[in-house]
Amino acid sequence: MGWVREVNARASSPGVEVVVEGPKDIRSLRGVGIRATFIYASNLLREIADLGEGRVMGRTFIILTDLDREGEALHKRIKRLVTELGGRVVEGPRKSYISLGLPPMMEELENFVRRRFEDWDLLVEGLL
Repeated sequence: MGWVREVNARASSPGVEVVVEGPKDIRSLRGVGIRATFIYASNLLREIADLGEGRVMGRTFIILTDLDREGEALHKRIKRLVTELGGRVVEGPRKSYISLGLPPMMEELENFVRRRFEDWDLLVEGLL
């Protein structure tokens, strides 16, 4: 899946974190082959409140919150704070995710992919 390669390529750089809403999102993203440093949106917001620009200055974030109202609100809030405080938000993976028509809830991604690709485990492990 090209989207997985895109996320992994961007997330493999030093100082890049992938922002998600919860542990099910991380499990699902890892299940489709995403290898990244993850942080929960709530933890990042708390750290920004505590540390300010020191937390985000010079760092890059890929925001993969859900596509529901709450997730979109988190995305906008985090993007605004990060960019105002000197960090960078990479929007490409989120835009690609949306354009591919993938599930609106990140936690549903792994099951969605497994239902469509019988040999998904082999693809993720690089055996196909």
